Amino acid sequence: MKQLSLRIKILIIFLIPAIALIYFSTSFVQTKYQKLSESAIYKLAAETTEKLSVLIHNMQIERGLSFGYLVSTERKDAIKHILERQQKTNHAYNSFLQFVHLNTHEKEAILHIIGTEYKPVLSKFIAQYGKIDALRKKIFSKEIDAQESLNYYTQLNQKLLKLITLFILPLQKQNGGRCVIPELQNLKESAGLERAYIYHELLSGNHHLKSIEKLKELEEKQTLYQEKFISNAPIKSILIFNKIYQYSLEEKISFLRKKFFTQQLDSHDASYIFNLFTQRINLFEKISSQILDQYITSATQTYTQAIHALYLTAALWILSLISLIGLTYLLRKLIINEEKYTEELRISAYTFDSHEAMTITDVKGTILKVNDAFTRITGYEASEVIGKNPNVLKSMKHGDDFYKEMWRQINTVGKWSDEIYNKRKNGEIYMERLSITAIKNDKGITTHYIAQFLDISDIKKMQEQAQHQADHDFLTGQLNRKSLMQRLHEEFVKAKRHDFIHAFMFIDLDKFKMINDSYGHTVGDKLLIEIATRLKRLLREEDILARMSGDEFAIIILNIEENRSKAAQIVKDVATRLISEINRPYILDAYRITIGASIGIKIFPDGEEDFHSVVVHADTAMYQAKHQGKNQFVFFDKVIEKKLKYFQMIETELYHALEHDEFVFYYQPKVDIATQTIVGAEALIRWEHPQKGLLYPDAFLHIAVEIGLSHKITLLVLARACQFLKKHQHIFKGTIAVNIHANELLELDFEKEIIRILEMYAIPPSKIELEITEDELIKDFNAVIIKMKRLREFGIRFAIDDFGTGYSSITYLKKLPVDTLKIDKAFLDNLAIESNQELIKLIINMAKNFNIRTVIEGVENQSQLTFISENGADLYQGYIFSKAIDESQFLSLLQS
Repeated sequence: MKQLSLRIKILIIFLIPAIALIYFSTSFVQTKYQKLSESAIYKLAAETTEKLSVLIHNMQIERGLSFGYLVSTERKDAIKHILERQQKTNHAYNSFLQFVHLNTHEKEAILHIIGTEYKPVLSKFIAQYGKIDALRKKIFSKEIDAQESLNYYTQLNQKLLKLITLFILPLQKQNGGRCVIPELQNLKESAGLERAYIYHELLSGNHHLKSIEKLKELEEKQTLYQEKFISNAPIKSILIFNKIYQYSLEEKISFLRKKFFTQQLDSHDASYIFNLFTQRINLFEKISSQILDQYITSATQTYTQAIHALYLTAALWILSLISLIGLTYLLRKLIINEEKYTEELRISAYTFDSHEAMTITDVKGTILKVNDAFTRITGYEASEVIGKNPNVLKSMKHGDDFYKEMWRQINTVGKWSDEIYNKRKNGEIYMERLSITAIKNDKGITTHYIAQFLDISDIKKMQEQAQHQADHDFLTGQLNRKSLMQRLHEEFVKAKRHDFIHAFMFIDLDKFKMINDSYGHTVGDKLLIEIATRLKRLLREEDILARMSGDEFAIIILNIEENRSKAAQIVKDVATRLISEINRPYILDAYRITIGASIGIKIFPDGEEDFHSVVVHADTAMYQAKHQGKNQFVFFDKVIEKKLKYFQMIETELYHALEHDEFVFYYQPKVDIATQTIVGAEALIRWEHPQKGLLYPDAFLHIAVEIGLSHKITLLVLARACQFLKKHQHIFKGTIAVNIHANELLELDFEKEIIRILEMYAIPPSKIELEITEDELIKDFNAVIIKMKRLREFGIRFAIDDFGTGYSSITYLKKLPVDTLKIDKAFLDNLAIESNQELIKLIINMAKNFNIRTVIEGVENQSQLTFISENGADLYQGYIFSKAIDESQFLSLLQS
């Protein structure tokens, strides 16, 4: 590279970024052009679908009017309405033909996606539509049967529905396969046929049995299509549906259907019913139009953004070209003057106008000249050093060998550069970056030496500080996780080489999050600093303390004892002292705080392949300590390792189960004691395991809680409960109870997720009851109460499960925002014990005083039922009425 001319160097310098710019800009343009093409395709598909939707909408209305006209006696107004609708139908048909006659790349792309079905369906539709004028004449002259007219329009509509289904394919590709326009159009078509049949029957004054059966079939189809739409539609589409659709109108239509089937309507009601059904169909059309408008708007935005990006790229290319031309002109002038300025550049390279200290000496080392920076750094004035040797700055920190090597390089290579300690005039030792260059004449003989140096002592301090910050925790000042892992690796290697015995302790503070939430993060930070200070005070100088993250610390105890049993006893004593010291109260910002710690201990080496296994084993032992009740220490052993592997296997299978919908749902009825009717149900989850078969919750839920997956399962149960309520609201008017874990309520967004699911399915909050077991509630009582109150204000009900088995008290009950107490079945199982009878009575009476309902679990025989009935219980669950059953069985039970 040094032998290349300036011209070649400049060419290389500019050629590399130019190639990179061309490559990346070309890729960018290709990407944006692809986006442009795709968005144009999606937009055309959506617009064409909307045209088909408008066409089928007009034909549905024309069908209803014509069907009713053929049996009515009033002709003038009816003909006027039919003619107006025929004009709108023809206009919508001609609008669709614009796509048929279109000849663009976008249309070809859409037809490629649609496939070969399009042309035969289109040909049949156009051929059949060509007969519509002849049909209309027969209608006006009443030369055609009403059913024949209905069949003609319906066949046309079926072909249009097929075309809509085909044109939806590109939109489904854009929307991840979730476009529900076909379900909405089928719903609208069924509603249109229902309108036509009812209109015809009322005007004709007849109630034909076949027509009645057809109407009931159409009503069922509408319910099915509407459920499919709600189940499969994206959230945005559901929001549009809920915003536009008038559920009050649905109730009116349901009411009129009943009157029609019971023959309480006549021809005078025909016009009103036709308009009411038309209003409903128009709402479906408006929903369909707005959903399609979403696709059009999205495609238009993408298209506009791509266009703008391409315009901007073109402008940048033009600007770059102009800049390149100007730069080429300037560089050409620079190259022409290369020889002229070479000598001046050589002189300028050694100018004294620099922030670096500079010294010029003769070949004997006598200082001839220094610059201002030299005086500023060393403290020596020029008059004090000129004529002297630079060794006046010598710090005596370097030996003779250092200076011999320095002069060897200068004499052989012509220059030397390194970091060196020197001394200022005031005696202060500092570090500098020194470069010495030999200046030679035309004959290659050294005539002078130029020394340039910078004071880097501040930089060194900053580097040391930066290194300290990189290796240490910013809050406690102890080693951080990265440094700990590095030290553990080093000590692991030493221990294996020299047969040392070390111990690794993984410390996790118990309920530190609650302290942060209760007293604030400032107090939490002060607590961590104080804990680190106490831990450090208990350790030996050679032992290693680190803060892993958050409320986790780690300790490496080095070179404990050659005998492994004695080493374990020593570590046990250390762990006992650590927990005792951590448990000692803290006074922080006038708060008296106590906290515990769970410690996992791994003595190593113990056959591990690497140091990472040491950390994993200690972490596993720590979780075992938490599982055993917290505020204690546990040594790692093979049983823990086996349990860890089992948990990991179940965790993987649980994620797979959630992803592949392996969970099934059962319902156990809640029965009103007074009326013996079902007033609610408890939703229970089961796991349909591919290999193990049907698993009950006690086989997996506790693991889901420990690995932090229980909230997803709970939300899944809640969503399924809402789907059940939405789908079967016509036969089930009660509440559904969903079991939740108290820890889930403490998660940041859990309550928002609950509200989001209820709002998505439009379920009244009072239809859902969340059940929390008493023992879980008491663990984080105050924090959970806050969350419960927020959800209760929203309208959700709460029940305390297994009441009476934990820390039940009137004080707790007064604070609990609950609607129901569930008395554990253990009391009924031992009903012969008088104390159990008295306890059940006490709980029932106490609940009544607080206006809280009671539910008795596990009622299995008549004597138990009689006892709770006589003592005023409200509801019960149990095998005497029904065990937990699947959805179909529960529906059968409701209907019976």
